[in-house]
Amino acid sequence: MLPPHLRLNRVVLAVILLGNAVAFAGVDPPTRIVTAALVVVLAAKLNQLPNIPRTHRQAAVVLAALLTVQLVPLPLLIRRLIEPGLAGVLRPGWTPLSVAPWATLQSAAALAVAAILALTAARIAATRSGLPMLLSMVAATGTVVALLGLATEHGLPGKVLLIRPNTVGGGPYGPFLNDNHFALAVELTLPAALALLAAAARHLPLHGEARRRGTVMLLAAAVATIIEAAALLRCGSRGGALFLALGFLLTLPLWTRRRRQTQWRWLVLALIIVAGTSVFAWNRLPILQDRFNELFVLKGVEGNTRWDLWSGTVRLWLRSPVVGTGLGTYRYAIGLTKPPTGAMTLEQAHNDWLEWLSGGGLVVGAAVLLLLLGLVRALRPRRLGNLRFEYRYPLAATAVALTAVALHELVGFGLQNPLNRYLLAVWIGLVWGLERRPATAETTEDVEDEEVPLQLPAADQGPPEAADVG
Repeated sequence: MLPPHLRLNRVVLAVILLGNAVAFAGVDPPTRIVTAALVVVLAAKLNQLPNIPRTHRQAAVVLAALLTVQLVPLPLLIRRLIEPGLAGVLRPGWTPLSVAPWATLQSAAALAVAAILALTAARIAATRSGLPMLLSMVAATGTVVALLGLATEHGLPGKVLLIRPNTVGGGPYGPFLNDNHFALAVELTLPAALALLAAAARHLPLHGEARRRGTVMLLAAAVATIIEAAALLRCGSRGGALFLALGFLLTLPLWTRRRRQTQWRWLVLALIIVAGTSVFAWNRLPILQDRFNELFVLKGVEGNTRWDLWSGTVRLWLRSPVVGTGLGTYRYAIGLTKPPTGAMTLEQAHNDWLEWLSGGGLVVGAAVLLLLLGLVRALRPRRLGNLRFEYRYPLAATAVALTAVALHELVGFGLQNPLNRYLLAVWIGLVWGLERRPATAETTEDVEDEEVPLQLPAADQGPPEAADVG
């Protein structure tokens, strides 16, 4: 029997993901306040921390130290030494290094929320039934986002979800104010549907109740996959389609093992998904093709391209290369080095990697590098190749999502959308939850809070691991 506090964690996390998907992806202040309150509830239930990789713990320490340094008031002399390129605009007296301390404090709060969501997801993934539940939450969130997008594709001009006036620009597509943010949400959720689809297909050769459950899950996951893929293509985000495809191709070895014979069920499933997606997205494909021709052109920025914005961002970073101008302060500091944009206010660099570097300098670069090293170690092919499919498919899906997002953020800023940050945190938490558990997959003894790996009943085990080539 699952303890009550673990059941509460699942319910609250599901409410946060699905609620933000419906409520404009969390971009409204009221939605953020409600989410923060729910996160406090989750934090109160974190009576046991998961096994977090050492490099990720080190990254957290580095980020905490950076935020402290950026927010603590320092004398002008020290600030001139640390931020030599900002000497001409520094305020006198004792003030923080951050050029906009309130914005940096908001960024710190956003990081804290993401960290608590990741810890909660790790606790869920580490329980016997939690891993498929967590994947189902993410896949359901993506399906809701996709359905809202498809339903409001031809919505009233200037309306988001046909309800709220669109006052911040972008189109009325789905719950987002930006098609690329919508696409990034699909990139972060479609891999979960694929993992459930692949796991369900492995149960089809079995008999009895296991086969019936596998068939139901297969149909549900296939429908979710087709809906999300079609919405991704129809929204017209060239980066979304390109980077998700690249993410899957680059991580394909994580899904498969060497086979002695062709597994036709995988080919049939792939053909069904491709055919279904093509049917729903066919009339929008020419528009997507046209947009690929303008990949680096930014409309509405006085003819500037992404290269111009990135050059200005690099110049901003060079003004304070060690600690940056303050996390979350890009829109307040870029005026020092931005290209001519007329009356338009430049708020994003359209490259989150460079924006983080300009806001946190080499220190935040070191923290991000530690985070990436920990993820690469946890998702390395040699490790996943030794795992049963119950663990390999979720971790392979994690690799797809993280790779697609890492590539997409080279030309976008979708992680500044609250829902997308929450989904990314859930994937990182899934990695934490499986950090140590697969190594004890053959044991059946319970541990505290029933945090043991998901195992099928003996009658449902299927072929032995030596023949597990899926």
